Amino acid sequence: MALWGITATGLFVGYRPPKRHTQFDHLSFWQKLGRVDLPGFFLLTAGLAIFLTSLNLGGGLYTWTSAPVLATLIIGILLLISFGIYEWKFTTTGILHHDLFHGGRTGASAGHTFAICIGLIFIEGIMLFAFVIFYPAL
Repeated sequence: MALWGITATGLFVGYRPPKRHTQFDHLSFWQKLGRVDLPGFFLLTAGLAIFLTSLNLGGGLYTWTSAPVLATLIIGILLLISFGIYEWKFTTTGILHHDLFHGGRTGASAGHTFAICIGLIFIEGIMLFAFVIFYPAL
């Protein structure tokens, strides 16, 4: 713990990186805050927190068919769906940048690279979950 404290103090006192220059340097703090996707942050954070809470409650503290589990599960899913709709229809710049889905091209192949990457990340998550669950049993 002492080593961690010395490291944190050394970084706080001695680390002075050069200032980054961005396209938003001319804006004030409040103008920068106005460009942040606060509704999107709220919907994503609240949706994930409530959804994960329901997954933790179900099967342990409560049964999967109990009211607390079902209510938090449904509310979390609805918030995540509303986040997706908000990012898709109601904002041009947000957490999910729209260029990720276009891929720089138009037509039938737009966004295929991003979709493939998301699919691969999903498969990786399944493999990690299986490894974490079943490796200790070996």
